Amino acid sequence: VKVELQGFQTVVREGIRVSVGDTTTVELGMRVASLAETVTVKGESPVIDTTSANVNVHLDAKLLETTPSGRDIWSLVEYKVPGIAMAAPDVGGNQGGLQRGLEARGTPNSQNTQMLNGVNVGDPAAIGFAGYYYDPSSFEDIQVSTGAQDISVPAGGVFINMVTKSGTNRFTGSGLFTYQSDETQADNITPELRATGIRPNANAVDFITNFNLNSGGPILKNKLFYFASLNDQRTHVNVTGFPAITTFPQESENTDITALFLTSTYQMTTNHRLQGTATRQVYDKPNRGANAFNTPESTWHEHDVFYVFQGLWNWVMSNNMFVDTRLSYNKIDFPLFVKTDQQTLLDRTTSIRTRSNSVQQVMGRERLQVSSNWQYFIPEWLGGRHEIRAGIDNAYTPDTVDIFRNDQLELRYSSTDSGPTDLEVRLFNSPLSVKRAVMMTSLYAQDSFSYKRLTVTGGIRWERVEGWVPAQSSPPSPWFPEGTVLPTVVGGQPFDYVVTRDFDELRDIPLWKNVGPRLNVVYDVTGRGKTVVKASAARYNQIIGTGTPGGLNPNGTIQERYVWNDKNGDMIFQDGEQGALTFRSVPATFDTLALTRDPNLKRPHFNEWTVGIDHELIPNLRLSTTWTNRQEHDPITDVELNVPFSAYTPVTVNDPGRDGVAGTSDDSPLTVYNENLPLQTHITRQQNDNRVATHYKGIEVSAQKRFSNNWMLLAGYTWGRAEADMLNVTTPNDALVNASGKTGNGRVHIFKLTGSYLLPHEIQLGGNFRLESGPYITRTLDVRGLNQGTITVNAEPRGSVTLDKLPTLDLRVGKIFHFGIHQMEVDMDIYNVTNSNTVYDVRRETGVISVNDSGDPNGQVRDIARFGSPIGVLGPRVVRFNVSYRFGS
Repeated sequence: VKVELQGFQTVVREGIRVSVGDTTTVELGMRVASLAETVTVKGESPVIDTTSANVNVHLDAKLLETTPSGRDIWSLVEYKVPGIAMAAPDVGGNQGGLQRGLEARGTPNSQNTQMLNGVNVGDPAAIGFAGYYYDPSSFEDIQVSTGAQDISVPAGGVFINMVTKSGTNRFTGSGLFTYQSDETQADNITPELRATGIRPNANAVDFITNFNLNSGGPILKNKLFYFASLNDQRTHVNVTGFPAITTFPQESENTDITALFLTSTYQMTTNHRLQGTATRQVYDKPNRGANAFNTPESTWHEHDVFYVFQGLWNWVMSNNMFVDTRLSYNKIDFPLFVKTDQQTLLDRTTSIRTRSNSVQQVMGRERLQVSSNWQYFIPEWLGGRHEIRAGIDNAYTPDTVDIFRNDQLELRYSSTDSGPTDLEVRLFNSPLSVKRAVMMTSLYAQDSFSYKRLTVTGGIRWERVEGWVPAQSSPPSPWFPEGTVLPTVVGGQPFDYVVTRDFDELRDIPLWKNVGPRLNVVYDVTGRGKTVVKASAARYNQIIGTGTPGGLNPNGTIQERYVWNDKNGDMIFQDGEQGALTFRSVPATFDTLALTRDPNLKRPHFNEWTVGIDHELIPNLRLSTTWTNRQEHDPITDVELNVPFSAYTPVTVNDPGRDGVAGTSDDSPLTVYNENLPLQTHITRQQNDNRVATHYKGIEVSAQKRFSNNWMLLAGYTWGRAEADMLNVTTPNDALVNASGKTGNGRVHIFKLTGSYLLPHEIQLGGNFRLESGPYITRTLDVRGLNQGTITVNAEPRGSVTLDKLPTLDLRVGKIFHFGIHQMEVDMDIYNVTNSNTVYDVRRETGVISVNDSGDPNGQVRDIARFGSPIGVLGPRVVRFNVSYRFGS
């Protein structure tokens, strides 16, 4: 930054770091000078944002290049960002190609936002997840925020904003190859784990590789620049229990992703800058859905193609005004193909599915997004300095789903020693071609007012969100011909449903118009930008995806269940083998929507308060402490309207306990609720009900040091707890039997440390350490013989069992070699150094399960307690080799 004025000394500040999403304040003092004089100050870049209460950390390219991590954004966030807990832990990239749910500060994954170059790239149907898989080699900076979000961010969950590299006047480039395999790893499946049915190396890597080439530079110096990246990632890993627990040999789950990323920047004039970005990815996963309950034939073959196109225009209108306009189009071709033409077959006893998967879905999703952000700076007005921002953001997100089933049916049975029993056939009205869409328009404005050491930022965000189902039609259905009349009950009322395959447009499901005020206050304690106290208050309206209006689509699933009389015993259904009809369901219609959904449904929202302090302990090192209180309001749930709790009688049943065997010492009585005879018609409707709202309180302490003096660091400790009074309010068994308590991912304590150090002779050391408390779980019990049929209840207080804590340690050692403008680095990463075998996921049900740990398909099968038996085990220690090459001219 250079400031000059005739009669004053020229001041130059070098090395100013500006991170995405942060305001970097640089105060410059100019002294009167009789002669030409220049004062140059180096290496004094502020690390404290004195204008914002936003709770964030930054993952810059240097941190990503010098510390061990997986090769996708989810692994990067998991290894390095304080306070974030993942659904399944990664070891050396073994979760690569899987978008795992992540939570922070009591907000579910569905309220997370991911932006690429400031534009939302979220999946419109699976909200909270991304619309494609990122190439970390193309990232320049990543901002991850977990509280006090900026006015331009729609939701209050985790906000990930990724800024990609772009070309400059220097030609630069790099190449990367990483490799790990079964030959570079250990086995952490102990005899104790094998006794639960987990085979050796059941959670291990087959092989993982990543190959990347990228380059950037000028096309026309000072005018036109490019950056391009080619990335190929292959992740082949074992899945615990897959194939099904009695099947050998082991088969891996493969995920292969090939991506091409291109961006071009055109500096038209000093006031106008254009940027275009395009990326295409091919994603291939032959065993989608691999788990302990599927055979290879009953998984899907997923073969996706993802596209992202972006256009950005930066316009400096004047010395005081800046405009940033962005246009983005995302397209997702997302098929889940069945792999055989056999009728799908599910064993209720073991929960194992054989033959085909139950359904084929071919999905197409799109996101068309345009946003424009206007900033106006007023040096002095009403006694202080103002930064006024206003903007508009509009997203149109349609999607389609083509649904197909083999013979348009599903078969179920219960296996016993004497053969299959309780045979059932389920008939469906597929094939279906379903459409749904959401439009969200946001207007926002705020003023950031600075007076001496105090900055107050107040803003309001107005949103209009509408879901609808477009006009649509489906092919003929073999089991439900056009015009068939199906007597049924909807919303407690008798209703003759007439099968149709053509549907008119249906709007306003929902149509919400809401405001979300936001306020944050920051006080610079010393006036030197070294210590600030900050507080914020905000309302975040919950985001909805296309699945919300999709749930009310009249072009939905019809299902009938029949007793199946398998006359020839071949376990293949033929028409005419239907017995008695036991169940029928039909989709919502124009006439029945009012019976199933409250017309006055309000949009759920979160209220959030934060208080914190940031302090620059030493140059480039920031310490932060933040307390957060977050409350959910108006959540939507199903509410029973016709059958009151007084229509149930409490009864005592025997709980066989955690061993799942009745008549042992851990048996105990359990009170449940039996519905009185005669049974009444249940009428449930979607309504707002604060009894199922979640509440979160927590505190976080973090430290982040930029790379200087040959080292960098990011660390954080988070304590937090989310609770809810109830999870469901439809029956007393849901609302009263061990219903209140802990909720969410259950990681009460989370500590993370990552960093790197450059030794003499350019030997690079890096590492990650993580220690998280285990998630809490709840044992459930199926209670049979009640008037209303079989129910599932919490057998113990919710969250009464906590799994083991999760420790992981990863290390890197490498050496950098220089050859003129060329640089080569050779690294070795060791993940899960201690070879920990923490069980991070288990079965929750009461009962027993049959296991075979002999390695022989014909070996002895034993029964063990189902509750607590592992289904997720941390991957073993693995060594990864990395070779990278960089050049710059």
